[in-house]
Amino acid sequence: MNLPMATDALMEPGTDRVREEVARGLEYAHHRANTNTGKLLEVTSFAYSAIELLAEKGLLSLEELDERKKEVSARVAERFQEQGMGVVHSEPEMDKYAFDGAAEVDCENRLHLCKAACCRLQFALTRQDVEEGVVKWDFGRPYMIRHDEDGYCTHLDREGQCCSIYDQRPVVCRGYDCRGDDRIWADFENYVPSPKLDALFEAPEGER
Repeated sequence: MNLPMATDALMEPGTDRVREEVARGLEYAHHRANTNTGKLLEVTSFAYSAIELLAEKGLLSLEELDERKKEVSARVAERFQEQGMGVVHSEPEMDKYAFDGAAEVDCENRLHLCKAACCRLQFALTRQDVEEGVVKWDFGRPYMIRHDEDGYCTHLDREGQCCSIYDQRPVVCRGYDCRGDDRIWADFENYVPSPKLDALFEAPEGER
């Protein structure tokens, strides 16, 4: 066996096997990082809570500390997410194969108007998606749905304008209903696109 040639084949860009192995490694690393982030967040929240109360009153009670901790925890969690610390899963977790709330939209008659804008939206995958290993996520922003350089979901079949993993698509895709999304339609029934539609094609990744 020619080991260098085998190694070269394994490391070819786009090789599914390489991506799968890297994904498993990152899943473990992200799990550990998320656990540590959660513990640090808890400690930080208590510390900020105590500091604020002591500064304001000079007194401390467990009831007040607990209430203030909840308020401060939300603020600190927001800062952590803004800085990319920790990982994100879609919540609440649900079995996508048992989901029965799919929207009925005549997409094939609207693509020339909406330009498949829904396939540019950002959302977090569920643990089910990640563990299943079919839906690809962004290694730089775990576990957000992966988008290509053109801004569209990596699973969008550009030629057929359809989902290439339709049967395994995330629950968010199954339940999304563009009829009430004013970023896409000004008048859904009369096929009138929203004046905000172009913004979805201009917004930086992470703001869609």
